[in-house]
Amino acid sequence: MEIKFEKFENKTSLERQRKLFIECFPETIGTSVVTNDHYRWKFHSFPYSPKSFEYIARLEDEILGYYAAIPYQYNFFGRKVSVGMVCDVMTGVKARGKGVFTKLGAFSTNQMKEQGLAFTTGYPIRKEVIPGHLKVGWEIQFELPLYIKFLKMNSFLKSKKLSALIPLINLGVFLYRGPLRLFTLSNDEALNVEIYSEKEIDKISGLDDFVASWQNEIPISLIKNADFFKWRLGGPGKSYFINVVKNKNKILGLSISRKILKDNVPSLGILDFMVLNDNKLVTNILHRSLTRLAFEHKIEAILCMTSEFIKRKYKFFSNGFIKSPFKFFLIIKRFDDTINGDRLKDLQNWHLMWIDSDDL
Repeated sequence: MEIKFEKFENKTSLERQRKLFIECFPETIGTSVVTNDHYRWKFHSFPYSPKSFEYIARLEDEILGYYAAIPYQYNFFGRKVSVGMVCDVMTGVKARGKGVFTKLGAFSTNQMKEQGLAFTTGYPIRKEVIPGHLKVGWEIQFELPLYIKFLKMNSFLKSKKLSALIPLINLGVFLYRGPLRLFTLSNDEALNVEIYSEKEIDKISGLDDFVASWQNEIPISLIKNADFFKWRLGGPGKSYFINVVKNKNKILGLSISRKILKDNVPSLGILDFMVLNDNKLVTNILHRSLTRLAFEHKIEAILCMTSEFIKRKYKFFSNGFIKSPFKFFLIIKRFDDTINGDRLKDLQNWHLMWIDSDDL
């Protein structure tokens, strides 16, 4: 029997695809991610056309593997290009070690190239999947560490059966953050912070103008506007905080975050963090607003996946973040020869955060 590689037809095969998803990602059982509603939101409600690209490896009526991408739009040095953000790549247990992953990856990315994509991006955290990508032409561009700011260590120490150390370690965390605050305490009475939910995007006056101005500062940047934000933050069962720093009616900085549970630690994950003109004062005010938000919601840690360059640019260290042992990778497969590869490999051309992926 021959394995066939073909376009995925969700109207007839969604139940089998969902079954494969649970088999490959059992940690998602019990969350909204496994639902049909989540699938339809992710792959069939994108605000631009086409909505997505989806392919499968099939043996008779059984789906052995699935490979998908969402066509994000990027500004590449003033040029608008379509970029396939590859996600939900999976191979069933019975098909592993038989070359299905590699063959499906080659077939799928060749199909995407024919659809006119400039390149594809991926954000794996598991190193074991990377060799399969490299075999079909992907390249590792950068490491994207996970940075953590601890506010308390209660849940973390309890999970390690070290509850007796909580008072001492929390004191150490407080003392560590204290001197750092001396570098970030300046303020400006003309600046104020407003907090919105994902359902209030239309109420954020000046949002598209702010993002357009910010985007002009970043050579390679994800094109974001109100429609994109409504989709990206509109997943079933998810809610977000949008912190906006304003001077009168002009937005100078913005962050997007979400409450998550990371290794049993109540955490605030930063999806995006943008500041115009690298304004240090606005940067620090935005960080402080996230810290206040975390304390209000009994959050014990703030997390952010980003690059070393962005960590320095947005003062993550002086605002209490440390580098964790965990890291993601940005991998790219380039299709369009007019896209300069050296420009792609220059970390300072990018603003990379969770919003560029499908995570969080």
